[in-house]
Amino acid sequence: MIREYKIRRSIRIREHLGLIVIISIALTVGGVLIAFNLLPEQQAMKFNPLSETPIKTDFRIIKTPSPRNNTYIYALNDVAEDALHIAENDKSVKHIISEQKDKVMTMAAVQPTVVLDDRDNNNSTRKDSYKYAVGQIIIAANWQYMDGKFYPNIADFNEIRNKVGESHQRVWNIFVDLNKRTVSKISEEPERVISKAIQPDLIYAAVNMFMPDLVKVNTGSEIKWRNDSNLPHNVVGTYKKTSGSQLQQNVTIDSGFIEPHESWKYNFNDKGVFEYHCTIHSAHGMKGTIVVA
Repeated sequence: MIREYKIRRSIRIREHLGLIVIISIALTVGGVLIAFNLLPEQQAMKFNPLSETPIKTDFRIIKTPSPRNNTYIYALNDVAEDALHIAENDKSVKHIISEQKDKVMTMAAVQPTVVLDDRDNNNSTRKDSYKYAVGQIIIAANWQYMDGKFYPNIADFNEIRNKVGESHQRVWNIFVDLNKRTVSKISEEPERVISKAIQPDLIYAAVNMFMPDLVKVNTGSEIKWRNDSNLPHNVVGTYKKTSGSQLQQNVTIDSGFIEPHESWKYNFNDKGVFEYHCTIHSAHGMKGTIVVA
């Protein structure tokens, strides 16, 4: 009788042995998490909401193009601008910039990845350093040819019609360590090239470039933008109209998204200048100018 009882008891212990082991492991792991403040609830107390991190957009133009230096530089906020200035002092970045003479260059300090470091005991004052602080600068160089000749200046559609236009683009991605205040990595994308026969009153939108990007048209012209790429583009800008009295009237133009293999038209009935860009690919310098005369 006693022997039978001991056997049954042994069998019960074996049946619950697995559960006992699991509970023991869970209690051990829980104790470690509590001891080292690793519980999710404890980690959540250190979380900095996005509203309290310096990644808000505060668009700022650093440099606008001039006749002697066709460079456009902008930053999305103060942290991005800080990354830009660090990159500009890097030897390799300086070399990239110096090679883009006579080309249209865009430097875009885009949204940085920044997480604030732990705050002090009062949980209110930010420290000077960041965790995972990486800034990104995009440098894009654009230039075009007409029948193999460099095309830096504006021309009438009648002057370039039926010529073979080529648009070239080179893009570099510069990554900046904001804590060490150094450039951590530079990567270059493959050169992009589009080649098209120029047709009257037609502007190609392809591979993040407009072609021709500089053109003169007559008043009353209807200009078509045709999207020959596999990505959506748009045409957004200001049409600065001028009259005989030199009074200026600014008109904002927004095409909306031009989906792949679709087109969009606009009538330019007044003299003036229309400067535009693709808001989706502005960091790559996708922009153009139309002079209406």
